[in-house]
Amino acid sequence: MGGGRPPGYPVATVTGLGLRPDHYGSVAARAWSEGASLVYRPLAEALVTRCPDPLVDRLVADVGTGTGACTDVLLSSGARVIATDFSEDMLRIAPSRRPPATVADVRALPIRSRALDAVFAAFVLNHLDDPQAGLVELRRAVRPGGAVLADVFSSRSHHEARDAIDAVAVAAGWEPPRWYVALKESAAPLLGSAGHMEQAARDAGLDVLGVEDTEVDIGLEEPERLVAYRLGQAHLAPFVAGLPRSSRHRLVAEATAAAREVMSPYRPLVVFLVARAPG
Repeated sequence: MGGGRPPGYPVATVTGLGLRPDHYGSVAARAWSEGASLVYRPLAEALVTRCPDPLVDRLVADVGTGTGACTDVLLSSGARVIATDFSEDMLRIAPSRRPPATVADVRALPIRSRALDAVFAAFVLNHLDDPQAGLVELRRAVRPGGAVLADVFSSRSHHEARDAIDAVAVAAGWEPPRWYVALKESAAPLLGSAGHMEQAARDAGLDVLGVEDTEVDIGLEEPERLVAYRLGQAHLAPFVAGLPRSSRHRLVAEATAAAREVMSPYRPLVVFLVARAPG
């Protein structure tokens, strides 16, 4: 895979899949790196620690890397990392600390078959209306017996303070984008339980070692940090960035106050898959 760094990330040519819009543009990418990573970094640690094999000096891929939360954890584990993401803008965040990366669809990775020791797909398969196709591609990219790890939010995941933040945003004029509504209603539920994840992995030809639908304590207890996370996600960040400064500050203050009234530790429910490629 190409090893260029910004501004020259090589763009993979994906055939047979058609183009889909990138909802993680420059505004969302910046907000993600500053806010959403408060949650996704500890969740990346939870995924990487589930790897059944040592990672030191192993060649691994972070598929759907985003702004690099999982990559950072993999690098700290001693792995040799390559990365892909559908959004070029996400890959352009903090380029000096990023490994070789390329723009690519998870269903058509520009990686040789059986090239990797392990592959990690953190919160990317839940964006697909055919997640089994993504799992098949992850299986193809790893060597026989190589590890395949993925996670998505559980369909059971719910948090009152998070919902309070969304309600404040709606009152300020935000409308959930159509792509986000479609993702939550159609794509995300396909892997949103341990049973669904396990069945999809087995149908993709993987040897399943374990699937968990479990609560993860990420150490987030302050409403301010929950607001930063929520408003930093791609479906909210462009709206927040488009507000006048005074309105943006008021939104943050009101969302923080609303979250504080019902705040409890934010411990999302996550479905984790640990599997191997047959071999």
